[in-house]
Amino acid sequence: MTQIEASSSSMDASTIRPPSPELLQLADTLDDAIARILEVRSGLVGANKWEAPREAWAMSNLLVRNIEAVLLMARTDEVMVSAAWANARCAFEQAVRIIWLLKPADRFASEGRWLGFVAEAERFHRLVAEAAEHTPELPNSAGHRMLEQQMRHFREQVTAALPAGYTPEKPPKFESMLREIDAAALYRFYREGSQYVHGSMWGTATYRKNLGVHAEYGDFSTTADWILPLRLSWLSLRNVGMILLSRLATPDVTPTCDWDAVERSVNRDFDALAASITPGHPDQP
Repeated sequence: MTQIEASSSSMDASTIRPPSPELLQLADTLDDAIARILEVRSGLVGANKWEAPREAWAMSNLLVRNIEAVLLMARTDEVMVSAAWANARCAFEQAVRIIWLLKPADRFASEGRWLGFVAEAERFHRLVAEAAEHTPELPNSAGHRMLEQQMRHFREQVTAALPAGYTPEKPPKFESMLREIDAAALYRFYREGSQYVHGSMWGTATYRKNLGVHAEYGDFSTTADWILPLRLSWLSLRNVGMILLSRLATPDVTPTCDWDAVERSVNRDFDALAASITPGHPDQP
């Protein structure tokens, strides 16, 4: 009987592999980092009159919820790392979109990128409506058609009000977006995280070793597997926090966060987690 089969009777009622103390400590420190950023960010969106940072504020909530899901799973059971990868990948994609949106120092250029996001939402409503219209048993499409029209009308009005020389900018594909924000080297982590979302053989490798007659099946995840999704979550949170707080600043309010102190705490606990899985550590053979 494989490890996962042997554990299946207790999966709903008990933990399969309790999180290590170092993993729990890192989760606590990352939670504290989230709390610090949210506290500094609190109340800023209402005072800002630019649409791009306001949308980035909303998207940062989506990012934070995904990172909180990663931390919840890290605290619950180490075997949940494959599911945590999916949330870390979502947080990373949202972080890149936020940074791309806010990257221009020229606020009107950033507003043009925001209008590209509005056009994306327009397209979403159109595609859902078309799917419903081609499949009679689906719910009525009238609501999505109405939202598509309203958003298009709004986008066209805002576009017409832009200063001369500014136009909406369609968001590029994800890899191109990474290049634009000088982070092309991180594309490999997006690809890796995507394997858990799409159910590829890389994603299922957590539960299988080798192929054919040499295949073994079980749960082969380890504490070490948590380092990359947690590191990706932290990088997403930190980089978004830094640019978002700067863009939410107003003439009357300049939000600040002691990034050096937060980074020292996070790096300390990442180092402790890495040391705990190194041969020679008391918990390792």
